[in-house]
Order: sequence, then C-alpha cells, then structure tokens
Amino acid sequence: MEPSNAADAEKAIDVLVVDDDVDAVEELVEYLSKAHLRCRPAHDGWAALQVLADGWRPQVVVTDLRMPELDGMEFAERLSRLGDADRPEIIFVSGHAGFDDAVQAIRMGARDMLAKPIDGPRLVRAVKSAQLARKVRLRTAEPAPGDGAAQSPDPVVRKRAALNDLKKMRRLRSQYFPAELFSDPCWEMLLDLYDASLAAAEVTVTSLGAASGVPQTTALRRMETLQGHDLIVRVEDKTDKRRTIIRLSDSGMRAVENFFETYLARRV
Repeated sequence: MEPSNAADAEKAIDVLVVDDDVDAVEELVEYLSKAHLRCRPAHDGWAALQVLADGWRPQVVVTDLRMPELDGMEFAERLSRLGDADRPEIIFVSGHAGFDDAVQAIRMGARDMLAKPIDGPRLVRAVKSAQLARKVRLRTAEPAPGDGAAQSPDPVVRKRAALNDLKKMRRLRSQYFPAELFSDPCWEMLLDLYDASLAAAEVTVTSLGAASGVPQTTALRRMETLQGHDLIVRVEDKTDKRRTIIRLSDSGMRAVENFFETYLARRV
C-alpha cells in the first residue's frame, strides 16, 4: 500500500533486517543497500518490534531464525497479527534450519528461507520477489462484503478472490473433520502453485512439500504423480544448483485456469 501522507512516506522502508549477529546484519544490509533497497537494522526480535512500534513500515522483513529470547518464529507470529496493509512479507535466514523448520516457516506465511552463508544476489532476488508478492496481495486483497470481487473486470482480482474462498473452506474444513480424511496433497499443491504464479513467485520442491502438510516422501511421490499427468514441471534454478523450481506446466495451468473460470461462472 502506498504511504497515505508525508509522515508515513518518511517511515516507509523496503526491508527490516533482524539478526542478533552484528556482523551478519551489516552484511545483509550491505547486500540490499547496493541494490538500492532502503533498509533498517534490528539486532534482535524485541528491537525489531520496537522499530515497528516507532511507526516504521517495512515491505519485507529478513530475519534470522535462531535468536535469543524472541526467536524468528515468535517474531513472525507477532507480525501475523498485523492487518493486511501493515503486514510485511517474511524471509527467514538460518545456518541450521531443518525440514521441520521449513514446514513451520511456511505455515507462518514465510515467503522464503535462505541458508547461511547468504548469497547476496539470491537475497536481493528473494526480497524483490517478496515485494512483488506483497503488491499483488494488497492489490487483490479480498474486499469487504458487497464490494463484488467476483464481478471485478480484473481477472487476477477475481481469481485471487476465488483462491481466498477455497483457502477459507480449507480452514473451515479442518475445524470439523480429522485432517487425515483429506490427506492427499495433490489438489493443495496445484492451488499453491497457481497462487504462486499469480504472485509471480517461485516455489521450490522443498517448500511445496513442506506446505503440503504431509511427510516429504509422500509429497515427493505426489509430485511425481502430478508430473506424470503433465500438470507440473521441474526447472533447475540456474542461479543455485541446489534448488529445483516447481511450476505448473502449460497443460496444468490451462486446467487450473479452466477450473477457476468454471468456479467463478457458477458463483455469478
């Protein structure tokens, strides 16, 4: 969201960098500043909360996962309580993150998790991708009742509104039924990949598996099934050979697009 007045504009920043390691903060800020991103450092989670309390509004937070007293996950949980307009996108950095950490990070709404030592160009790309995702989120935020997102002429707005409806249904379903009744993640994976495509965000094999909520071995088998049906493709990340990107294939995109067109038409 654009600053509404001069005072807000003065306190709008691109990135809040949070790490209890002073050298690490300086390194991250240097990488981002060279990319002409406006940064503000904080040396632990409490200091970061104080920055927010002082009125600073970052678009993106880059935070260490392991910090004393208030760690990255707890800090992210505090951020999740902010309203849509104020809530920044979150990128975690860690030297010791495991699969369980990745699962929890994604469930907390993290946009990415980067491993230390940090690669500067990759960090900048992650932040800029998060900025774009935030702009899309704010532009297509679900309107108040009566605003008529389903009838909006903007197709992206309509599809994001439909995705929001399906996600609400997912949360409602989990309140009344055991999770194992809906344990196959294929449909959830397709929705997550479509959501990422609308936000122009990349999804890795690891993050898609973690977000599915099933064991990684099960998630990998379901990805093979989806690939066998020509619904997804795997693409090597040319900038980081350790990562494999997952995207909807052309036929997968057409299938999901057709589903949403039919879904929206039935709501009119």
